[in-house]
Amino acid sequence: NVLVINSKHDEARTFYQRFLENAPDDWRGKMGLASLDTAQYLLQNPTDFQVSLFPRFNSRADDLTAAWVDHRAGSLVFASSRDEAVGDLTDPWFNRKHTSLFVSFFDRAGVWSAPALLDEGPLNTEANEGAPATNVRGNELYFTRCIRSIGSDKGCRIWVSRMQGTSWAEPTEVQLVTDSAVTVGHPALSQDELTLYFTSDMPGGLGGKDIWFARRRSPTDSFGRPINLGAPINTPGNEGFPYIREDGALYFSSDGHPGLGALDVFVTFWSPGGWSHPQNLGIPINSPWDDFGVLFFPGENRGFFTSNRQGSRGYDIYSFFLEPLEFTLSGIVRQKVTNESIAGASIQVIGSDGAFLQAVSNPLGRFNFEPGLMLANTQFEIIASKSGFFTSRANLSTVGMEESHAFTMELQLDPIPPDPITLPEILFDFGRWELLPQYRDSLNGLVQTLNENPGLVIELASHTDNRGSHIANDSLSQRRAQSAVEYLILRGINPDRLIAKGYGETKPRTLNRTIIRDGFTFPANIVLSEEFINALPTERHREAAHALNRRTEFRILRDDFAAPTPNRAPPPNTVPQRR
Repeated sequence: NVLVINSKHDEARTFYQRFLENAPDDWRGKMGLASLDTAQYLLQNPTDFQVSLFPRFNSRADDLTAAWVDHRAGSLVFASSRDEAVGDLTDPWFNRKHTSLFVSFFDRAGVWSAPALLDEGPLNTEANEGAPATNVRGNELYFTRCIRSIGSDKGCRIWVSRMQGTSWAEPTEVQLVTDSAVTVGHPALSQDELTLYFTSDMPGGLGGKDIWFARRRSPTDSFGRPINLGAPINTPGNEGFPYIREDGALYFSSDGHPGLGALDVFVTFWSPGGWSHPQNLGIPINSPWDDFGVLFFPGENRGFFTSNRQGSRGYDIYSFFLEPLEFTLSGIVRQKVTNESIAGASIQVIGSDGAFLQAVSNPLGRFNFEPGLMLANTQFEIIASKSGFFTSRANLSTVGMEESHAFTMELQLDPIPPDPITLPEILFDFGRWELLPQYRDSLNGLVQTLNENPGLVIELASHTDNRGSHIANDSLSQRRAQSAVEYLILRGINPDRLIAKGYGETKPRTLNRTIIRDGFTFPANIVLSEEFINALPTERHREAAHALNRRTEFRILRDDFAAPTPNRAPPPNTVPQRR
């Protein structure tokens, strides 16, 4: 690790290779080589976290392992061996004063107060107190208490104190082990307060110190038998300092997973299949020195951790934050047919997070949404509209994106045609008007159009061929148009937006494009009048023309419909109050 700290990776690789030649089954050699590869990747791919010393919490002594007191980020407790720590005992391993628990408060001015002893008893004693953790309610404080002596690193246990009034009560030991030679520490409590995660070297682990957990039935019960978290979290090395984020992610430190050297911070996520393979948090949170004790502000990508990296005075508390991802959206609105830009179009952005953004295209048809309006991990629907055009919709997503991004988009609006629009073929039984199930799909596209364009009011028209009496054709076409309207109403379309009109045989079809029907070609721009049809050479040719005249169309009457707001009557036996 000394070679790694001094960036002598090639020499370190040679050392590990020689080590493996002499001890091919020793995990340390294999892990060392894997760490060199990992370190090279992490050095070339630093994360976007920003890290800095947090002077307010640090002293010339060791300051480490911060935790929230109230989980509203209003007060913070941490361990320190500064001069104000209780007692005069010195840690024989580190040649420093024993640590005590200190607290700092975040005031309304946004300033952390000078750290002060959490108390001078019963929590703080001449022993080492540190690695604190609290429950979500902030009325239980768990911490590690160690009494060290020369030649022994034993005597560490987890203790808990409960808030009584405005002060902490006498702590009691959390009963997890009975063997006095076993070390237990680094508590972390789940959000539901039913699972306690901790570090221990008790028998049954995978290596040095492992992360274990114990469960209880309710927050007032005792914890049950400890269970080792196992692989892939624990290794033959050392794991410790667990921390459970509010989303259930487990953060911890390890020197047994490939990393930059010494203790690195890792994260793992729970799924029904178990814990995921731990991910190294990378540079700059991790370094070739010890990095541990991560703590997040609730719901934010910022917080604190402890490190003895270069520039520290022993162990210090560092702050970290991740600049929020920035997403922008800009683009242009164009007419679909001519590709000309459209000024004055309304662009709405609706997010799955409840966001609702609006813009209007400028004289060049362009629009822009500034940074900070569109958030990460959100689905967005973009709606462009303007009077005289069909509404256009598009989608984009920031879900899973790990880098900021500038989205650009071209939205095309289709002009509303002045002429009727013929729907896909709808056939009726002879002399009947009931809409047959197999032809409902011909209207479902219109349902979608009306839903996407809530301002449209349409006339839905039905036409017959010129056979039969005028009166019968008028009546039949009106009933068929009404049948189509009733289906649209059944699909949720406001009846005030629909007008049924039966034209009978009075409006022979004018073809706006060339159509082939039953093997016969009908050129564009012809009118399928009675005279035209009668002049066709064969009965099959004439029948094909009659079939083209039997049609259902819709015509857009206007695009400014607004559903009336219902008047709400006051409840019975009440008198409206003046405001």
